[in-house]
Amino acid sequence: MLCPIAGYRIDERAARVVAGLVVLLLLGASVASPPSALAILLFLALDFGFRAFSRPRLSPLGRLAGLLLGAVGAQKRLVDAGPKRFAARIGLGFSLALLILVPVGLRAVALSLGGVFLVCAALESFVGFCAGCWVWGLWWRLRSE
Repeated sequence: MLCPIAGYRIDERAARVVAGLVVLLLLGASVASPPSALAILLFLALDFGFRAFSRPRLSPLGRLAGLLLGAVGAQKRLVDAGPKRFAARIGLGFSLALLILVPVGLRAVALSLGGVFLVCAALESFVGFCAGCWVWGLWWRLRSE
C-alpha cells in the first residue's frame, strides 16, 4: 500500500489500548448525566486533538496506554503514524459532533453517531481493524490512480 511517511512511528499496541480506553469512556458518557457526559466528551476531543495534531506523548490516553503496556512488559509493534493521525482526526470530528449534539438535545442523533464511533473504537481495540486507517489507505490508492 502506498503510504506517505509521517516522519515517525507509533506503537500499534498502544493505539489499540487507547481505543479500548475510548470505548470505556464512550460507554461512560452514554450513561452519564449531561454535565458529566459533556466533560467526558470534552476530554476525548482534547485527547484526539493531541493525537491528531501533535505527537502521541502529549495525549493523556496515549501516556496511560504506554504505562499499562510497560507494566505488563509488552513489546512495541511500530507502525507509521500517518494513518493513525488521520484516524485521530476522524475521532476528533466525532467527539466535536457529539459535544454539539448532546447539549442541543438531539439525543437520538448523538446516540447513533456515538454508536458508530464506539463500533470503530471497538474494532480497533479488539480486532485490530482501524477504520480510519482503512479510509486513509483507500484515499491514497484512489489518489494515486
